[in-house]
Amino acid sequence: MRIAYSFTLISLVACGGGGESTPDAPKDIGFSNPVAPLMANREVSEDNWEEIGPADLTCLNTAPTDQPTSVPVALSTVVRDFQSDNLVPMTMITVFRGQNTMDVLDTKMSDGNAAVTFNIPAGVTRFGYKMVNDSSLDTLLLNQKVEPNNPTQTEGSIKSVSKTTAQTLPALIGVSRTVGTGVLAGAIRDCQDREISNFIATVSTTKGTVTHAAGTDTYYFSPTVGLPVRHSQQKHGSKNGLFMIIELQPAPTAYVQVWGYKTAADMASDTRSLIAELQTNVIADTVITGSYEPLRQ
Repeated sequence: MRIAYSFTLISLVACGGGGESTPDAPKDIGFSNPVAPLMANREVSEDNWEEIGPADLTCLNTAPTDQPTSVPVALSTVVRDFQSDNLVPMTMITVFRGQNTMDVLDTKMSDGNAAVTFNIPAGVTRFGYKMVNDSSLDTLLLNQKVEPNNPTQTEGSIKSVSKTTAQTLPALIGVSRTVGTGVLAGAIRDCQDREISNFIATVSTTKGTVTHAAGTDTYYFSPTVGLPVRHSQQKHGSKNGLFMIIELQPAPTAYVQVWGYKTAADMASDTRSLIAELQTNVIADTVITGSYEPLRQ
């Protein structure tokens, strides 16, 4: 499963001196130019990542190859907490077609062991989950897919974000979450489904170009502890490919974007490319995660 979110925070502060004022530099919102081209990585052991070469972007801007399910699929998984990885039993889960939460495919509650099995009908290409639990923020997981021809499948886990995790953000990144704002998050992988590093992410109000949405503040995850860290510790995407964008104002349309340098030559000429983009909305007090992959036509 993949996840991705972003927010913008810009601050201009007047400084005194000699009767004149000059603005401070814009606040770091996690969108500074990467210092290396996009690379592919693999997890050798838990939170132990290894770089294995340039990211495979051969599928970027090519025709999509998704195939709809040809048979009904029974998909089994367990619900875990995003930070602690603890089981989250008795979670109500709605499976929906595409990104339309109103087009419901199945609704199930995880059992006392947090296990659940969904039924995905034939004819489905992409789908998402909505997870609701008293101890968690409402959590959506977008852009999911299954093998189209296998009637019985297992997904390792799907993850919700607990209210406790939401309150620990200040300790992790030094920023308190504002009640009423939304969070977008995810992970980016290449054409071989390998995690990508050295990327930057944002939430834009415009498709295909960067127009940072109000409040956008992007944080990347440490490759050694698997949690978001301050800008000073991780300015760009690490080897685990994870990012989180916070403090977003609710909006009916937002574009989560991932940018980077495809090659060393692109970096030398400062030619950044849009690697991935997912249209979604921003919902108050809700975490929306997604699977991100190279953009298709």
